[in-house]
Order: sequence, then C-alpha cells, then structure tokens
Amino acid sequence: MAFPETNLHMPIRSISLPSRIHPPSTKFQAAISQLQRCQSSSSDSQSLQISLLNLSELYQSLHQLNHSLPTSQAEHSLDVSTTLLDSCDAARNLIFAFREHLLNLQSALRRKGNSMEVQIKEYFSFKKKAKKETNKLLLGLKKLESSETTALAVSVFRSLFVFLSTTTPTNINTKTCALKFISKLIIGGSRSSSSIVSELQNLDLVLRSDGDLDNSMEVKKMLEILEERIEGLEASLDSLFKSLVQYRVYLLNILTTHS
Repeated sequence: MAFPETNLHMPIRSISLPSRIHPPSTKFQAAISQLQRCQSSSSDSQSLQISLLNLSELYQSLHQLNHSLPTSQAEHSLDVSTTLLDSCDAARNLIFAFREHLLNLQSALRRKGNSMEVQIKEYFSFKKKAKKETNKLLLGLKKLESSETTALAVSVFRSLFVFLSTTTPTNINTKTCALKFISKLIIGGSRSSSSIVSELQNLDLVLRSDGDLDNSMEVKKMLEILEERIEGLEASLDSLFKSLVQYRVYLLNILTTHS
C-alpha cells in the first residue's frame, strides 16, 4: 500500500556528539587528583564533604574500569572493601546521631528552662561514646595495607572520625572565645575558615559557657548552620556507601568468573 505524498518537509537536525568522551580511567585519575588536593588544603566540614564526594567518584570510576584483576588481588581488595564499608556505615550512624543531637539542642533552646541543660549533658555523653567508637574504627583502618586508593580512603575517614570525636579540654571555658566563634561562623557565610576540629570544639565552648546562653538567637543560628553542614556530610556518606557497594559487587563478579 502506497502512502500519499505530502508537501511537508521535515527539518533534518544534525546531532553533534561531544568531541571527547571521558573514559573511566580519566575519571579515576581526576578523582585521585581532586582528593590529593583536598587532603593538602584546609579541612573544614565543607572540604570534608567534598572529599567524601570525590572518594565516591573514585570508587565509582574504579568499578567501571572493567579490567580483570588477578584472583589474589581481587580477594585482598574485597577484604579492604569490607573494612571501608563497615567504616562508612558506622560513620553514617554517628553522623545521623550527631544531627539528632543538634536538632534536640535547637528544640531545647526554643523551649528554654531546664531542657537545654539536659540536652547539653546528653550531647557530651554522646561525644564520649563517639570518641570510643571512632578510636576502634581508626585502629581497624590502620591495619589496612595501603595502595594509593586505600590510603586516600583511610585519610578521608580519619579526618571524618577526628571531626566527630575531638572535644575541647574542660579547662577551657571562656565565653568570649565562644561568642567570637558564633560571630565568625555567621558573618563568614557558607564557608568558615575554622578547621573541622575547631567547628566542633567551638560548639563545645559555646555549650560550656556557664550554661547561660544569653545570645540565644546567635546560638540558634550557629546550631542551624552546623546542622546543615552535618546533613551535607550525611548525604556525601550515603553516596560513598553506594559506590563502595557497587565496587564490592564488581569484585565479587571477578571472583565468580575466576572460580
């Protein structure tokens, strides 16, 4: 059956493909370079978030390389991936708990009364438990034999665990220092020049400032900013966890093929 002719002329579009497609190996090298730069630069919470995302990109590109590893190397990499996955999952749980405490502190600050004192005690109790857990996790990471990729992963996790566990010595208790930090954090906008340690150490200072949080609006703003940054870390860890799971599946497929 013949189709009737029409006078309609359909325009022909040319599809221009990108002149260069970045292969997984290029993405892998780019992720390593980014991580090395992050490790050598300042390490505030936002730099740490970027490091976690770069590490996620690194492992994602690694399992996309699709090259066949020797069985012994794949088995060793699988053992390493187990430790990294455990560390990532533990970090996610700690970060989630940390954000919950920040939200509880914000809620208590709004209610006033004795509730703030209770939440401060619970926060410092959590920090003690977090320190014990991160110390165990750091010992586990220390035992890993370090290839370049593993060394970068261990370095990022170490920075994260230091972030979660470091506290301000109890003999430092100056309200002036605490309020300076609040001002710096708020005025400084989205990126503070404080190190990842200082961000949490100064939160300790604020909460220990005689328990009398006179500048409640400033403290509220500080807690909101820190909670937002912690949420960013949580999202980055979720991304990294997925990449590590994909990498583990990639290794298992290699071992299944060789068996």
